[in-house]
Amino acid sequence: MTDEANKKGPERTRREFLTATTALAGAALAGLPGVAGAERKRNPKRGGTVRFGTRDDSVGLDTHRNFIYFVSQPMAGTTGGLLDFDAGMEIVPAIATEWEPSKDLTTWTFKLRRGAEFHNGESIDANAVKWNLERILDPKIGHSFNRSALTDVERVTVDDKFIVQVHLKEPSAAFDSNLVYYPINLISPGAVDKADTEPAGCGPFKFKSWKRFDICELVRFENFWETDAEGNTLPYLDGMVGRPKKEDRVRLTALRANEVDLIDNMAYADAPSFIKDHSKVYDIYPVPQVGTAMITFNLRSGPFSEKDNPDAHMLRTAAAHAIDHEGIHEAVFNKQGKIAKGFYSESSPWYGKDIKPWPAFDPDKAKALRKKAKDGDAKLLIIANDSFPYMQQSGELVHAMLKDAGFNVVFEIHPTPVIQDKYNKAAFDIDSTANSYRIDPDGWYSRNILSSAPETKRRIGYVNEKVDQLIVAARVERDKNKRRQMYADVDSLVNQDLPLLYTHYVSIIQAGSKKLKGYKPAFTGPFQYAAGGLRTAWLES
Repeated sequence: MTDEANKKGPERTRREFLTATTALAGAALAGLPGVAGAERKRNPKRGGTVRFGTRDDSVGLDTHRNFIYFVSQPMAGTTGGLLDFDAGMEIVPAIATEWEPSKDLTTWTFKLRRGAEFHNGESIDANAVKWNLERILDPKIGHSFNRSALTDVERVTVDDKFIVQVHLKEPSAAFDSNLVYYPINLISPGAVDKADTEPAGCGPFKFKSWKRFDICELVRFENFWETDAEGNTLPYLDGMVGRPKKEDRVRLTALRANEVDLIDNMAYADAPSFIKDHSKVYDIYPVPQVGTAMITFNLRSGPFSEKDNPDAHMLRTAAAHAIDHEGIHEAVFNKQGKIAKGFYSESSPWYGKDIKPWPAFDPDKAKALRKKAKDGDAKLLIIANDSFPYMQQSGELVHAMLKDAGFNVVFEIHPTPVIQDKYNKAAFDIDSTANSYRIDPDGWYSRNILSSAPETKRRIGYVNEKVDQLIVAARVERDKNKRRQMYADVDSLVNQDLPLLYTHYVSIIQAGSKKLKGYKPAFTGPFQYAAGGLRTAWLES
């Protein structure tokens, strides 16, 4: 598709819908003078280094080997890809200026931007793109999350110095959504030997220094390809200093103490009082759905696996009946956001209205099914990542709820490397986790629900032939309404089979100093995106 076609899009109402729902998400904050709006007059000034307090940090610097979360990991500022997204999470050009699938949807052709460079000055051409895609596809190199976006790739060919073709094993109408910089980012082939120490990507900021969970220093990439409407090169800022702080209160205190200029989120318990008392001093940025929280079960082995237990589904059903969604909504999320019945919330154009619900909260039924099921007294391990408090708090609450139903459960909180190791070894029974918003549903269902997906195999091990058929059919369906219904049908089956239990839509509230001008996160929270975020922000002295 050309730049112009991409701007208009086949569904012209989607951008309007996203704009409206973003406004609705901030309705609870109406009347507060500190709430940031896109209508604020902009008079950009180049310069300044923004200090960004975040919840999380990457494990390492090689952005192919490591998961780089585009909402709360500073290193995401260095990343760029073939495609980008705008404030409404619509796919827009980046290194690729035009792209088009073949009629049978098995070959995608990308025309590249001439003159684009990596941070080390190396030109970005078709051979460099081919090398990047093949490196990510290498199971010895590519992180499973990144690699899962390219599962359908059969081969990559170069037809011209600035034309690359991606040939798929199966047709896909949604493949382009997999090639935005999250997760398919491009790095310099010539600097690969330093990818773990001095990474050279192609995003708006380039790497300077990093000490995990202490500081990440980035500086403006002077030769970044993007310009503003007047032709000025982006970003405006001189740089960004990431200050990862896991604890919500520490992050919020840092903002109030002028130690940081921007924070990616505040605790649900702190948000109402902060908005009430400090909205005249700070700008508030509501994000309606950064992701979806859930409880996943280990179906690969153990009491919840049909392979090891003939009553595994009964036991998962018992656990589902023991979990009080309203309790999680109140105790963990402080009644902010909404209870999840599927992957997409009402704020999203992919929201499915006709999803059959998961088992309702019924402690008595939970106890009865647990007693009846084989391995109902087995010792179960619940895990949660230490990077996100709501995962820990949901895990703690689920632990208490299951204990009340008679389950023999223990709860452990671990850092990301340990969590990943437990996934690889199937060394857990229940995981209190979440997944970030997906621009296109295929990015969630094909990577995490489809039985053949590497991430599905690695984490939950779910297999349902009907679900697989729906996901595969939705990939090649061009009618959005039909696709939406297919995904609603998938979630209905997921709620019945219970490989996972959707619990809550994750909304966040970012906040920043009023010295930070021209900033607004994307619809689902990313801090850098086409024509916005920290690319178009500047600091007033």
